[in-house]
Amino acid sequence: MKPDYYLVPVCCVVAMACYLSTSPSAAKVDAKSEGKPITVTMKSLSYDPKKLEVHVGDSVVWTNKSRTAHTATSEEGKTFDTDEVEPGKSSKPVKFEKEGEFKYHCKVHGKSMSGTIVVKAAKN
Repeated sequence: MKPDYYLVPVCCVVAMACYLSTSPSAAKVDAKSEGKPITVTMKSLSYDPKKLEVHVGDSVVWTNKSRTAHTATSEEGKTFDTDEVEPGKSSKPVKFEKEGEFKYHCKVHGKSMSGTIVVKAAKN
């Protein structure tokens, strides 16, 4: 009878998969990816906070607490644009995938209503 040598690599793969699926670091990754978005409040003619520091992978939501519609649009208009957020409503989450400084403004009120998102390296 021939030994079943092909079972050794199969058993190793199964054992590794079981180990990785129960490791604490895998749980942290899952918990972080489902984290709550960070909120920026849209006021009359300002954002609060005006400058926000987040990490790669974080999401930001803009909530309108004023009486008029606002947007949060990146300076070049390509990185993100919430479109108009009506009073009492919130934007869809915007997830930041790379490091950098992203200046933005309100298309309704111009650059007098502006803010900055600073994205730092992901937390370990």
